[in-house]
Amino acid sequence: MRVVRKRRLQAAGLVAALAFATGCGAGSSGGQAAPKTTTPTVTKSTPSKPGPQYVTKGHRTLRLKQVAQIGTPGKGIAMLIKIGKPRVSRTRLNPSYGDNPIHGYFVNFPIKVYNDGAKPLLVQRLDFWVDTPGLGKVNTNEGASPYSGAKTQLDTTELAKGQGVSNYLAFDVSDPHGRFVYGPHNRLTVAWRF
Repeated sequence: MRVVRKRRLQAAGLVAALAFATGCGAGSSGGQAAPKTTTPTVTKSTPSKPGPQYVTKGHRTLRLKQVAQIGTPGKGIAMLIKIGKPRVSRTRLNPSYGDNPIHGYFVNFPIKVYNDGAKPLLVQRLDFWVDTPGLGKVNTNEGASPYSGAKTQLDTTELAKGQGVSNYLAFDVSDPHGRFVYGPHNRLTVAWRF
C-alpha cells in the first residue's frame, strides 16, 4: 500500500511540475541559460530542463524556440534541443576578423542541447545543417562558415546524464530563410523553420 501511495504522489508531483512548466509561456526556456564564453570552446552546464517540450516521433517541423524532445526521458539515449532565432548578416560576424559570406548571408543560430537520457550523449556539429532555397543542404564546413568571425561555435562534445551545452552554429547560405535540421547519420529527425 505504501509503495502504491508513494508512486501516486510522485506521479502527481510530476504532473504538477509539467503543468507549471507549460504555464510559464510557450517558447520560454524555463531553465537557466548556460554562461557564454568568449573563446571558441563549448560551454557546458547543468541547466534545468527547458519546457514546453514537443515529442518527436519520426520527422516533425517546429517553430524556432520550440523544444524538441527526442527519445524517452531517463532511458537510454534521450535529448532536448532548442534552436533560437538566428542572427542574419551579409558581412562577417565580427567587426575585427573573419570573411564575408560567399553565398550572400551568414545565419548564426543559438543552440541548446540537454542530455535527458540515462546514457552519455555525443553531440556532433555535422549532425546539424540548414536546408535553404538555391543551395539545399548546407553544413557548417561549407562556404565561408568556418571563417565567419563568430565568437563561439558548437563543437563535438559528449554530455553526461543531466548535462547541457549552449553555443552557436553559423551557416553560409544564399537565402536567409529555410529549415534548420537535426539529422544524425544523415537521417532527418526534427527541423525548425526560420
